[in-house]
Amino acid sequence: LEIARRGIQIIHIDIDPAEIGKNVGTAVPLVGNAKIVLRQLLDCEITTNTAEWREELSALKAQYCPDLAPRQNFINPKAFLRLLSEKLDEDAVYVADVGQNQIWAANHLVIKQHRFLTTGGMGTMGYSLPAAMGAKLAAPQRQVVASCGDGSFQMMMMELATMCQHNVPVKIVLFCNDKLGMVKEIQQNSYGKRYIATSLEGNPSFVQLAKAYGIGAEEISSLDEAPAAIHRMLGEPGCYLLCCRVDPDESSI
Repeated sequence: LEIARRGIQIIHIDIDPAEIGKNVGTAVPLVGNAKIVLRQLLDCEITTNTAEWREELSALKAQYCPDLAPRQNFINPKAFLRLLSEKLDEDAVYVADVGQNQIWAANHLVIKQHRFLTTGGMGTMGYSLPAAMGAKLAAPQRQVVASCGDGSFQMMMMELATMCQHNVPVKIVLFCNDKLGMVKEIQQNSYGKRYIATSLEGNPSFVQLAKAYGIGAEEISSLDEAPAAIHRMLGEPGCYLLCCRVDPDESSI
């Protein structure tokens, strides 16, 4: 409905014709291998005027007033990511998983010359660690950091074995709130706090889990601890997991 209201036209490329227009109304359906179709599009002379869109984005950015205040007994993830951005190499690769960690990164990670990888709105939890390993193998000389929540981490934590077996030194920032944070926030704001299947209070000790693989790991619960912890993580030549305790009621925005 929002797409129709704003007059947005969708070009949908998919090798499976059954998927075309399945979830979103499609103005231009293109059935085919995306790699081939995109190459053909590059050969077309397409001109666009993005001035109005850039102005809208600039206005939204100017209106945004982030809450960067310290949290009692927890990490403020928004302030943490801004601090992490200052310490990352210019050409670092940052891979965000799905959920609140993804929104925090999109709003607060400062992009310099490095890359920000995420799945957008596709909702593929468990994406970040495999994607980060792929990025590290493709560019072994660059820093690669994966961020995730405790929900998505438990969908891919077996990849710690892959990291160790193949010596892929990825750094992991794990935002742990013992909840499926994005789902909880939606249920809180839109469904009268009727929480269903959002608790992860049976979580293991992620630090001990990482150490069982021989991976360096630590947990922090205060922004005062963050600078030294980030220094240790980025200075570690091998894999590292930094678990950040986050308030279960921390908002995405």
